[in-house]
Amino acid sequence: MIFPLVSNEKTALTVKNFIKEQRIPHAILILGDGGVGKHTLADFLAKAIVCGKSDAPCDMCDNCRLADSKNHPDISTVAPEDDKKSIVISQIRELRQEAFVRPHKTLKKVFIIDKADTMNSASQNALLKVLEEPPEAVMFVLIAENKAAFLETIISRCVALNLTAPEFSKAAEYLSEKTKYSEEEIADALEKSQNNIGRALTLLKGKGSAKAELSAVEFLDFLYKNDQYNMLLTLNAFSKKRVEVDAFLKALKNEVTKRIKNDPKSQFAKPLLAFYNEIYGFEQALFTNINLNLFFSNMVCTAIQIFWRNK
Repeated sequence: MIFPLVSNEKTALTVKNFIKEQRIPHAILILGDGGVGKHTLADFLAKAIVCGKSDAPCDMCDNCRLADSKNHPDISTVAPEDDKKSIVISQIRELRQEAFVRPHKTLKKVFIIDKADTMNSASQNALLKVLEEPPEAVMFVLIAENKAAFLETIISRCVALNLTAPEFSKAAEYLSEKTKYSEEEIADALEKSQNNIGRALTLLKGKGSAKAELSAVEFLDFLYKNDQYNMLLTLNAFSKKRVEVDAFLKALKNEVTKRIKNDPKSQFAKPLLAFYNEIYGFEQALFTNINLNLFFSNMVCTAIQIFWRNK
């Protein structure tokens, strides 16, 4: 059995003991920031359950292969539907009914509830009914970032596993072994993500780069016109994910550099250079606890001030 996450030694020992002694709790709540490995751990636990061997997961049997391919009939995932922001009560009621259906292929069924902290009180109370008296052949894995969003009755019926980002050296070693990025690229991504491997990988892969590049062009065009409203509107398109904001800042630096090189004698060259020197500060501030709306407002005000003061 190879635990799939970097660091988190205490959680790793707990999970290994659960599996080795075949006493995995019927309900587990996996907590941690986005990118620390919550889904990886949930998949690992589910695979161990359907594998059922003493050294589970063996990664060799048919059950393990089906789990890896996301096609195992006894592993189900519940998450907010595409047009919804939360898991609604009808989904939990359907889960509850399915929980009392016998497993198709193995001795136990696993229900993974992703973004479980988006359930409202009604949905949580519906889930509570099956957590209080669960069928013997069922296990629930809840994935969440915000523990405070849960009713105490839900928390009391789950075993909580907390995941955190590893220290820099372990995260860097892992990414060096698993990817082909340079040491400098890895170090930069880990610095920006505070050693969060998932977020670092997103940064390294440049997820959402096309959107970021187009938005960078728009942002500078609006800056040229002193159009603060549309500058802010451009930034608000990235209001849900910090990693996308970081991709935008990278694209912004590239676009500023390109414009200066293309026309170094332009009336905008000097103010662009002054603005470029401020972007590093925005990058550093991004992965603190600053509210993104406040971050965007500060960025627009600073950009306008720096750009037009140097024009």
